[in-house]
Amino acid sequence: MKASLDQVITRLREANRALVVGHIRPDGDAIGSVAALTLILRKLGIAAEGCIPDHIPWFYREIQGTRIIRSVAELRGKGFDTAVVLDASDISRIGEAAQLLPGREPDVVLDHHVTNTGFGALNLCLPNYAATAMIVHEIGKRLVPYDRELAEVILLGIATDTGFFKYATVDDRTFAVAAELARHGARIQPIASAVLEHRTPKTIRLLVDMFRTLRLEAGGKLAYAYVSAEMLRRAGCGEEETEGFVGEIRALHGVEVAILFTEWPEGEVHVSLRSKAYVDVSRIARALGGGGHPRAAGCTLHVPRLRDAIARVVEAARVALLE
Repeated sequence: MKASLDQVITRLREANRALVVGHIRPDGDAIGSVAALTLILRKLGIAAEGCIPDHIPWFYREIQGTRIIRSVAELRGKGFDTAVVLDASDISRIGEAAQLLPGREPDVVLDHHVTNTGFGALNLCLPNYAATAMIVHEIGKRLVPYDRELAEVILLGIATDTGFFKYATVDDRTFAVAAELARHGARIQPIASAVLEHRTPKTIRLLVDMFRTLRLEAGGKLAYAYVSAEMLRRAGCGEEETEGFVGEIRALHGVEVAILFTEWPEGEVHVSLRSKAYVDVSRIARALGGGGHPRAAGCTLHVPRLRDAIARVVEAARVALLE
């Protein structure tokens, strides 16, 4: 059912042992939100564990508060009476962490994706919030005193999901929350350094290889490129090192829709979709089994060949541009 903030807070207060879960292929909002709510619940005296059911890119670990997050393997066998899922639009997005839930559905779901399916007992989905971390902040500021560690992981979620305050989702409330967090000691510099300045020489070589695959269509309004499994192996990179690559494609002047295809492993293609002004890429992603926001969305396709995924998604993007 749809829930109010008061209902969510009441349910969280009832917890004794809480599991806080983010989504697979985690971004800064999932990581920051999980870390923040885990810290908040612990400050309330609740035995809380944060879980990300996938590999966390190494550079996020440079933000101190994120180090409390555990893997699914580390939490197997632990009993929980309450489960909270953050920043995930449907249950499939939490991967193997679904095995840790004390019931068949999460007790609470907090999200800001317009594609959220309402899969929890209590669902608080606020698409007009720029990041799920902002919803966590609404909870936290009513329950506990803040310190730098808590404020900084919330700022991590907000900064990364707004492209460091440059996306259309940013409004006066976003800046007001950021200012409030800064007053609690949160620093934007270490977050920006970790997220934006982590590229290694091999990552740069991979980026150059990616740009060699770049194609432009629709008078330059559609741009797409790919990173194949072979390219990753050749560069000695992991999939996590493609983070931010789709933003480099969107940065091209005149591009409305940008798409990055990342093949890893063979037979599995992760599709990142971005737009600038008017195309709702969440509709494309949703039609392909994914989800997200109007300007940032994604999906995963299981196909025998990378080019099959490219042909399917690019055609959907062409249609979206014409509409």
